[in-house]
Amino acid sequence: MTRATRARWLAGTTAAVVVLLVAVFTALRNQPVADGPAQVSASAAVAGATAASSIAARGPAPAGVDADRLAVGRSAYDRLKCATCHSIAGRGNPASPLDGVGSKLDRQALHDFTTGTGTAQGPLGTGLAKRKARALDDPDLGALIDYLAHLK
Repeated sequence: MTRATRARWLAGTTAAVVVLLVAVFTALRNQPVADGPAQVSASAAVAGATAASSIAARGPAPAGVDADRLAVGRSAYDRLKCATCHSIAGRGNPASPLDGVGSKLDRQALHDFTTGTGTAQGPLGTGLAKRKARALDDPDLGALIDYLAHLK
């Protein structure tokens, strides 16, 4: 084997091992929790999307938020890739768990930390606040806030 061939083989093998390790780590990190909240199908999320998108994120949570609205909020959580930085019931990045966040923060604080605005700008820092600002344009932001507020 020439030196160049050996280098290409080593690079290819290294890349394959890295991809395999990432797949294994992801599978182990994101295993479903038996006692965790039920996973909601995408069709259930779509069913409540029209009603959910018209409700504002700020203000008091609607009394008795229904399962369809929570499904829309969970769908927004998934679509915005919140699990990249956060976890719920052991699924996602364990560095910043959101379990119980609904009993720790009011709706305004949830809105600020979800969108990187208001009082959250200081603690989050400029870079993270800018990344979170994409949630401001999401039509289901209100449902996402309801979903987070429901995590008690």
